[in-house]
This record gives sequence, structure tokens and C-alpha cells, in this order.
Amino acid sequence: MRHIIIILTLISLTGCAAALVPYTSDPKQKLSDAYWLFDTKQRALPAQKLILEVIDIYEKDDNKSGLAEAYVTYGIFLRSYAVDQYSERYKETGFNNGQFSFEDRYKMSIEYFDKSRVIYEQKKEYDNLTNTYLHMGFTYLTNENVQKGCEMFIKSLDMNKLFMSNNPDAKLSLGGFNSYKDYIDNKMQLAKCPA
Repeated sequence: MRHIIIILTLISLTGCAAALVPYTSDPKQKLSDAYWLFDTKQRALPAQKLILEVIDIYEKDDNKSGLAEAYVTYGIFLRSYAVDQYSERYKETGFNNGQFSFEDRYKMSIEYFDKSRVIYEQKKEYDNLTNTYLHMGFTYLTNENVQKGCEMFIKSLDMNKLFMSNNPDAKLSLGGFNSYKDYIDNKMQLAKCPA
């Protein structure tokens, strides 16, 4: 009898969209769980569900900073490998209950980044603008628009300069690069940006 209960429990967990992710009402934890699901586990469907829940929570609470963070997460999600893994499903159903198609995912990724950009500009959060423009660049490159990708990398560098001028003691983790400029220069060289 005990084995039957265990088997039934496991079956119910595998049917759950976010199996092995403990329930939380904390939107920050939901975003963290969503990143883990789509970036590490390539589980697009439960990740998307969590991100959309967070967007809904922050819209209802009128939490602009949280909303901007959720928009960035969704922008990254839309261009992710996890979404590509579920391409057949998304080609059938689209995203957000059919509001946009699989073919439009890169365009919508940029739109979500742009929504976050507006909030971060209002709040003068240059560190977050640095990141948002960087991810816009990655999305444009993923969609084979090198010119726009390179433009976004330059804007990211400009925002980083503003952030550093206001926060000269800030330390950035750059994965072995000496400066953010070196990091961006590397990304632009890899993308074959025009000199």
C-alpha cells in the first residue's frame, strides 16, 4: 500500500507544471525558480507560467521595479534555448494564450526589454539599463540583426559609464575582463560589429 501511495504521489508531481519547485507566493523567488527552470532544466512551460504570475502580481501591486525585473526575465526567456526545445508546442499555441506567435518571439523579447527600459530610465537605474541594453543586443544577435545588436551593446556601454560615474567604487563581476568596455569590445568582436 505504501508503494502505491508513493507511486501516485510521483505521478501527481510529474503532472505538475513546476514539479520539484516548492510553491512560493514570493515573486522574487518565483523569478529565481523560473530562471532555474528555463536556463538549467530547459523546462519552458513551467518557467513561463511563473514569470507571467510574477508580472501579474507586480502589475496588481503597481511595483514598477519588480515589473521591470520580470519584463527582463521574460525577454531573456523568449529567446532562450528552452523555448527552442518546445518550438513545436509554441508553434501550435503561441505565447500568453495566443497573444503572439513563436515566429514573433524575438520581436516580443525586445518589446519586454523596452518596457523595462522605460521604467529603469524613469528611475535612473543605470546599472539595470546596462543589463537591459546588453540583453537587447543578445536578442537582436540571436535574431541575426547584427547592426541592431551592436547598437544595443554601445548603449549598454554608455549606461555602464553613467552608472560608474555615479558609483565610482562599484565592483563588477566581469568573468575575467578588466573592464566593462573590454567585455563589450569582446562581444562586439564576436558579433563582427563594424568598427
